Formats: sequence, C-alpha cells, structure tokens
Amino acid sequence: MKKVTRTAAMIALMFVTLTGKANDEKLSLITKKESKSLVFELESKSQETDIKLFDDANHIIYSENIYGVSYAKKFDLTKLENGFYYFTTEDSLKKITYTISVEGSDVKILKRKESTKPVFKKENGMVYLNFLNLDKKEVEIEVLDSANRLVFSEKYENELIIEKAFNFKKAFEDSYTIVVKDNDNTYFEDIVVK
Repeated sequence: MKKVTRTAAMIALMFVTLTGKANDEKLSLITKKESKSLVFELESKSQETDIKLFDDANHIIYSENIYGVSYAKKFDLTKLENGFYYFTTEDSLKKITYTISVEGSDVKILKRKESTKPVFKKENGMVYLNFLNLDKKEVEIEVLDSANRLVFSEKYENELIIEKAFNFKKAFEDSYTIVVKDNDNTYFEDIVVK
C-alpha cells in the first residue's frame, strides 16, 4: 500500500511540475545581422504585455500592447541611426529591458536586464503588497494622500521577500498612492477610499 501511495504521489508531483513548466512564459529577442533587424517572439499566459522600442533620448520608436498567448514580430532597423536602443517587455509581474547597439549593418544585443514588479492585492479595505527583491536592494515604501502628504513610510534593507499589509478600513475618504522605490525603479498603486 505504501508503494502505491508513493507512486501516486510521484506521478502527481511530475504532473504539477510539467503543468507549471508548460505555463512558463517564453520570450526571445534575436538579431538578424545580415538584414539589420530584430525578431521578437513571446509565448505567455493570457495576460497583457506592453512592448516598446525606444532610443537613447527616450523617444518611443515603436509601442504595442499584446493580448494573447503567442506573438512574433520582425523589426526592420535599417532606418535607425547608429547608437544605442532599448527594447522592453512589461507585464503585471516583471519588466525586461534589452540594450541594443546599432552600428552600420551590425546589430548586437548587449545586455538583458530583468526586474520584478511588486504585486498588489486589494480585498475588503486591505491592500496586500508582495515584492520579490532578488538583488536585495534597499526598498522604500510610502503611502501618500491626494494632497501628496506622507501618511506612511518604511525602509527595508537586505530583504529578499517584502510583504506588507495596509489597512484602509478606517481611513478617511480620499485617494491614496502606494509608492514602492528600489535603486532602479519606482512603482505606484492607487487606492480610492469612499
């Protein structure tokens, strides 16, 4: 009987692992040097993803919202001047930024940087914040009211997982903003108390 139970548990574990891997997002960005182009492919869970291509001066060259499971696009870079460009993909959980160099007919992807975003859950007058701080950077959390007055502030240092619950059940009627800052990014979440 123990052997049957153990085998059933192993099969269940393998099924859960395979199902989890099947739902992982697949993202690739490759260069086509001969044709001075980029090929972008995305397979993800059915959620909204924003993609952008912009130059060193933050001028947006291309922007699109993607809804759906699979997407592929070839970007023609022949009309771009020599320099550095950035290609970003952003969904509700993370942002990935590729640094791209264009010199003559040579296109290179120099760097890929991935940053996780905080997750907010609103429920019954409570707001729950979860933030995976992979680099263990200093993180500052603030709550501001509609007049930009500081209502709450807290700093975290050297924390991998940051979890915080905000109780708005007895808060005054107003609009509030939760601000999460790390060394590189600032994230905002708006809350309205009626």
